[in-house]
Formats: sequence, structure tokens, C-alpha cells
Amino acid sequence: MSAELFGLLSGGLVVVSIIPYSIRTYQRKVAPRLTSWALWSSIGLILLLTYRSSGAEANIWPAVFGFFNPMLIVLIIIIRQRGKLEWPNNLEIACIVISMTSLVMWVMAHENKELSQYALYMAIVADIFASIPTIDFVWRHPDEDRPFAWALFAIGYGLAFFAIPESTFANYILPAYMVTASLNIMFPLVLYRLKKNIPLKEWI
Repeated sequence: MSAELFGLLSGGLVVVSIIPYSIRTYQRKVAPRLTSWALWSSIGLILLLTYRSSGAEANIWPAVFGFFNPMLIVLIIIIRQRGKLEWPNNLEIACIVISMTSLVMWVMAHENKELSQYALYMAIVADIFASIPTIDFVWRHPDEDRPFAWALFAIGYGLAFFAIPESTFANYILPAYMVTASLNIMFPLVLYRLKKNIPLKEWI
């Protein structure tokens, strides 16, 4: 299989992962935090821009939908909450500052492949900060999220490894981080369902 085909397959799985999650969000069967998903959306845009400038080619598709997916969830949350928005906590404020710093770095360095990689690293650091509240939430409330979408997301980014056109740290770090973060969110959700013998239909 070619790198382009792996890239499309990877992006396709990332797209598919958001379908059940968006439905469950609309049904209020999962409870994503608006501030975290809004951060993921803005950081996803930065990651997409910096990843492209860092040399991504066929492996760009997961990054494209890494922005589109959280944006869709943000819109659904806003519709369902009907304007009742939450104020960001201190951790999320720190993440906003880091992500905006990354965007400024990208604007200043996006035409230089070497320098744009540092903006990519900053964006990933910001995304790590955004993931911490969700990881904490699923460990405390594993019944309020579901693992299927996170599993597909991890598999999608795993396939992105095979679409990498050039073996550089900058090309590998984004899919490696996305797989790791998704598995960390998925693990307590799977563990809870195994312990409680919850039917598979409740995993989706």
C-alpha cells in the first residue's frame, strides 16, 4: 500500500471516530467539557498549520480531521447547552496561552521548515495540557464517556505512521502523541466496562 493510501485510510478512520461520539454528545450520553474541546479545536488548527509547514504530505489527513472533529463537538455542545458556557479553569487558561504562543511562532516561522517544527512542538505541549482535564475526568467518571471513538482515533493515527513521507522527529511526534493520548483516555473507559460486564453496545 502507498503512503497516500495509508494517509487517506488514516484520515478516514479519524473521521469515522467522531460520528458515534457526536451522536452520543447530542443524546447527552457522553459529557464532554466545552472548554477542553474548544481548546482542542483551536490547537488542532495550529497543529494542522504547523504540521503542514513541518513537511507533512500524505500523513496530513489525520491532522485535518484533528481540527474538524473537535470543532464539530464544540458546535454540538453549544447547541445542546443553549448558550450556558463554562469559564475556563487555570489549567485551560495556561493551555490557551501556550497555544496562542505556538500560533505566533507559526506566523513568524511557517515559511522556514526548520523553525516551524518548534511551533509544532509547542502546539503538542498545549494539546497535552488540554488532555489532562479529560484524562482526569474519565478516571473519575468512566460511565460518562465511551471508548469506541477513542479506539478508532488511536488506530487512525497509528496508520498515519505508514503515511509519513520522511523519517523525521517532527513527522513522527504528532501521530505518536495522538495515539498515546487516545489510549490514555480509552483505557479507564474499557477497564470500567470490563469490570461491570457492560454490553458492547454501551461501548459505542
